[in-house]
Amino acid sequence: MLLILVSCKKEEPPVTATPETFKNGYLVLNEGLFQQNNSTLSWIDLSDHSVTENIFSSINNRPLGDTGNDLKRYGGKVYIVLNGSSTVEVLNAQTLKSIRQINLIYNQQPQQPRSIAFSGGKAYISSYDGYINVLDTVSLTITNRIAVGNNPEGVVVLGDYLYVANSGGLNFPNVDSTVFKINLNTLAIEQSFHVGANPRQLECDSQGNIYVVKQGNYSTDPAELIFINTSTNAVTNLVIPATTLFKSDQLLYISYYNFNTQQSNVSLYNLSTQTLVNNSLIPAGSIQTLYGVHALDNGDVVCFDAQGFTNSGYLKKFDANGNLLNTFSVALNPNKLIYYE
Repeated sequence: MLLILVSCKKEEPPVTATPETFKNGYLVLNEGLFQQNNSTLSWIDLSDHSVTENIFSSINNRPLGDTGNDLKRYGGKVYIVLNGSSTVEVLNAQTLKSIRQINLIYNQQPQQPRSIAFSGGKAYISSYDGYINVLDTVSLTITNRIAVGNNPEGVVVLGDYLYVANSGGLNFPNVDSTVFKINLNTLAIEQSFHVGANPRQLECDSQGNIYVVKQGNYSTDPAELIFINTSTNAVTNLVIPATTLFKSDQLLYISYYNFNTQQSNVSLYNLSTQTLVNNSLIPAGSIQTLYGVHALDNGDVVCFDAQGFTNSGYLKKFDANGNLLNTFSVALNPNKLIYYE
């Protein structure tokens, strides 16, 4: 919530024509600024490196909404979680036309959704009102609400369980410190792990372990990567600086932005060997304000550069050796993408 308060390659100019089909490109979610109703989607065509801005508005004749926090594809649909608007926008993945705008209002109070995960035809949406909303992805209706901790953020599915990071971010500095384990068959909380202050994002590996970013307090308690061994229930601080995670096969890409020094870093962790294999994948100074990473199947890494959070951002693509390949100018605070083959 702190973010709310507050190139060696030639950049390609944006274009305005809406593509007829979406393939060989990136669909990018730009978060915008809180309470400005300026979240947008950008389309980057990799065949000519052109950028089309405001793709959602062009296709659907209305704004996307306020503070886009998450973007994922499941089946033939794209789901966009909008925190400020308290909506989940569901799009046809091929046309990007809106199928339904789901309003997350309960007892006349906005739920402020944050993140989404999928399993067995259901979507699990964390909301700052302290609940997980269970969405049927066929009927696109909310079928259950699961009470969890304070201001849940990251969610990840591992087997028959949903893990939820309870940040307590709206109560700062009196934040939460727990990750809940929920049985998806019963929707009951079976276990709670104490992982440190302000847990935000989660990932899992094929060995049944959970990785957690605990954000700390942005000063004396640093943002670090926490390891949960679900076989022994042991919780270990790996003492690796981390603010966001992205898993690709057996590799975990860890982005870190230091709010005190304004320095950015990307490190690489091997999930199979549970070792840090590269603590500086991207050259220092290549990114001004790192807001996350997205790894591609060929080893290339796309970094989201928020440019101080109040200027138009960039996507910067690097190869596996950290060499800059492309820079794309997009909109405010890019934070997620979907790659279209």
